[in-house]
Amino acid sequence: MKKIDDEKNVEGLHGRYVYLLSPVRYATPDQKMVIQEYAEKLKLAGAVSFNPAEDVKQLDPTGYNIVMTELNFLHEAAKNGGRVDILWNAGGKPSEGSRVDVGIALSLGLETNFVEIFNTENRTGPTLCMEILAGLHGDVIKKTIENMRNSDQVIVNWDMEMKSEEQEWQRIYLGLALGQMIQNPNLKIFLEKVTGIDPPEKKSYVKVMREIEARQSAR
Repeated sequence: MKKIDDEKNVEGLHGRYVYLLSPVRYATPDQKMVIQEYAEKLKLAGAVSFNPAEDVKQLDPTGYNIVMTELNFLHEAAKNGGRVDILWNAGGKPSEGSRVDVGIALSLGLETNFVEIFNTENRTGPTLCMEILAGLHGDVIKKTIENMRNSDQVIVNWDMEMKSEEQEWQRIYLGLALGQMIQNPNLKIFLEKVTGIDPPEKKSYVKVMREIEARQSAR
C-alpha cells in the first residue's frame, strides 16, 4: 500500500463535484487513514466532495437511504462535470458497495480517476470489475446501458455471496440500473431471484431493491 503523494489528483478541483469511491464497512484501520487523508485533500482543494464514510448516516436499517443519498450526489456530479475518485481494495473481503458504485458511475458516464489500490500483492476473488474499469469490457457496458434505456424495467437476480464473476457482475449490473433509474424515474427495478439468506437485522441490497419496488408500485 503506497502513501498518497500525487498532488495532481487534486489540482483544479475548486467547486468540482468529486465522489470518493472507497471501502467503508470492511475498510482496515490503515485503509481508513489513507482514505481520510485523501478526503481532506479534496476539501482543502475546494472540491464539492462526498465521502460515504462521513457524508451519509451508515446506521440505516435497510440501506435504502444510503444508496439514494449516494445516487443523488453521483447524479449531480454527472450533471455538473464531476468525477469519481477511486480507492480500491483488490484483496480482503470484496466491497459490494464499491461494485455498485462503479456501475452507477459507468451508467452516468462519469469520469473515473484511480487514486489508490490496496492489497495489490494479495488479490482475492474475481477481477471482472477491475477489467471493466480498464475498458476491457466496454462494449458489454454500452450494450447493457442501451438495453436499459430502451426498456421500461430491469430484472435483477441476486446471490448473497460474492465469489464468482457472475455474482460480481450482479453488483455492477445493479449500479447500471440505478444510474438509469435516477435519469428515468419511470424505469422500474424488479428483484426476481435471491439465492442465500438475507439476515433481517442487517442492511442489504436485497432490502434496498425491495424498498425501490415498493415505492415504485405505490406511485
